[in-house]
Amino acid sequence: MVEGQDEIHINPEYVPIDWENTEVVSSDDSTGTYDIQFADSVPGIHPGSIIAIDRDTVVLYRIVTSASVSGNTVSVTTAEAYLTDIFYDTEFTLSTSRGTKAKGGGAVFYPVEACMIDDHGMHQPLRIDMHSKRDTRFTHNLWQFEYNNDGHVIAEGNNYAIYMEQMNLDLGLDMEMSMNFGSRSKVEAVGGAYERYRSRALKVSAALVGTFNTEQKIHCDIEGSCRYALDCDLWKHNPFRPIRVRFVVNNVPIVLTLRSDLYRQVEVSASGEISACTGFSNHAEGRMGFDWSQAGGITPAGSFSNTFAFLPPTVEGKGQVQAKVWAFPRVSVMLGDVVGPSFDFMPYMADTLRGGFREQMLGQTDDNCAWSLDCHAGLDLRSGLNMPFFGHEVESYSTPRWNCIDRRLYHSPQKIVHASGRPEQGLLATVVFNVFDSNYLSGTDMLTPLPQIVKFEAEGQLSSGYGIVRDGSVAVSWTPPANGVLHAKLYGQDGSVLAWDTVQAVASDCGCNLTPGDWVDLGLPSGLLWATRNVGASSPTDYGDYFAWGETSAKSTYDWSTYRYYDTSNVNRITKYGVDTLTTLEPCDDAATAHYGGRTPTREEMRELLRHTDTRPVTINGVNGRCYTGPNGNSLFMPAAGYRYGSRHDEAGWRGNYWSSSRCRGQNAWNFFFLSPTVTYGVLDEPRNYGFTVRAVQ
Repeated sequence: MVEGQDEIHINPEYVPIDWENTEVVSSDDSTGTYDIQFADSVPGIHPGSIIAIDRDTVVLYRIVTSASVSGNTVSVTTAEAYLTDIFYDTEFTLSTSRGTKAKGGGAVFYPVEACMIDDHGMHQPLRIDMHSKRDTRFTHNLWQFEYNNDGHVIAEGNNYAIYMEQMNLDLGLDMEMSMNFGSRSKVEAVGGAYERYRSRALKVSAALVGTFNTEQKIHCDIEGSCRYALDCDLWKHNPFRPIRVRFVVNNVPIVLTLRSDLYRQVEVSASGEISACTGFSNHAEGRMGFDWSQAGGITPAGSFSNTFAFLPPTVEGKGQVQAKVWAFPRVSVMLGDVVGPSFDFMPYMADTLRGGFREQMLGQTDDNCAWSLDCHAGLDLRSGLNMPFFGHEVESYSTPRWNCIDRRLYHSPQKIVHASGRPEQGLLATVVFNVFDSNYLSGTDMLTPLPQIVKFEAEGQLSSGYGIVRDGSVAVSWTPPANGVLHAKLYGQDGSVLAWDTVQAVASDCGCNLTPGDWVDLGLPSGLLWATRNVGASSPTDYGDYFAWGETSAKSTYDWSTYRYYDTSNVNRITKYGVDTLTTLEPCDDAATAHYGGRTPTREEMRELLRHTDTRPVTINGVNGRCYTGPNGNSLFMPAAGYRYGSRHDEAGWRGNYWSSSRCRGQNAWNFFFLSPTVTYGVLDEPRNYGFTVRAVQ
């Protein structure tokens, strides 16, 4: 005993036992009596001693109340002891990952053996090698969750059912658990036989480290209306094989068991008659856990990185659904078969879906033709602590549910765009529009999979006043008058106009009507004006000058040795628009700004030209190229000027390449290209040292 200034501190006596040469010949756990036979001499066990009865798959910690020795056998009566009765002013970390560092200044202990509990409850030994010089990740090899739960019902009632059409879980985890035992004071003598010890500064940190993957597809069937909430309910008990890992800390055997149950949680509010299905996949990796102390309580700790993929929805019926669904494993770490830390990985899907349309003037009977859909996905984390094995000073704690990440995945609908068909006045033609949703993960627009309503308004003869979008497209037949304009309006489920686009009829003998002057308004949604000729050209059919990307002067040779921003002595090679954060040409590097006025168009502005004009190959005054006619009927001509590389001039009269102002990956930049006699055209990336033509915008 050590006397402090205010109290007496007690160092308990733990008696280690060599269980390789020791046997429990009789035992009664209910009364705490044991006869222990030693191969050699009996160690000094007396009242107040603490021993650990090691039974391979479990360790019983006992404090001795009486002891008698006969030969090499000792008979003891005992009471339950705790780890706080064994350790004094110590800190240590238990870890299944070689290379883990102690959180404070204590030592790190790794497994000495492990076993897996099979489906029959038998303990199957697992071979481990924790002496490798490399970073051994123990449970990544042994405790890999792979669970398929397709078709299982999460919640159901008289008029609703929510079930997992598809569900897969895959976890690869390592465990780290640090414990800090402070000093103990003498509190009381029990029966005059032994003294108990209590932690005064107990601290616990626990974390799981590894990867988590899930793929979930959730199906909701609703008839009528419902409001339902289910909070963190046990779904499947022990679907994953438990793993038991044995450590030895300062001669004290400690058995740690990792288990996992499957839980579910649902929040849903719905009405109507709907059958909807949507889903997502999620990959996360990182660390989750908590820090706990008697003085400060419990706080979450950790970090995760996530990537999501979205599975497009399918919807039938009408009505509305707001649902958030979790299906997740709860990982528990147990010491001495008493629950300790627990960890919840809670990926979720949150959807808001509404459908219906009530504008009576359309005169249709079905009202399931307009939908609004918002999809979010994320990952919630939660940790808990319930450690009665330390004694009565510790109860149960849990962290609040921690939203690690929430991502907006999808929104429908987003916009309507004219796809094809530009009628000539007085002639019947089919005009097609595409309706797009937004996929926020990829940053792209997607043809909507949902039925949406589009209303058509125009002078002249229309085949229908409205259309239903199927597979992202809707069409109408139109016979326009002179200068006729067709309006296509995308409606929402509440009857409001969400977006619209227009098409203007062209004169039957228009050819490629070129607008005089320096600029032409094609009627694009952005209002952007395009130059009527190339930079350096004297007319719309003149090829003009050729420029490397980011250069403002024409030259005789186009290769890397003559490129303005290329340094052969520099490891990174590119000295601007590559080693910096610049992604768009600055005015000082823009050939259009230097020689024509305006600027070079961006990649997205070139895509707008493609999406909102009709294009066809034409020959004007013997020059091949393509004509682009906008929604208002105005046109511009781009000659197939070819390109320059080295000192060559290739593919003139057949190919056109026009630089954008947008940088691409590596040493490339985006450009707009076409092949004059074919339907091939688009936006792609090419090396910056090529000599391409430039068309200005403002």
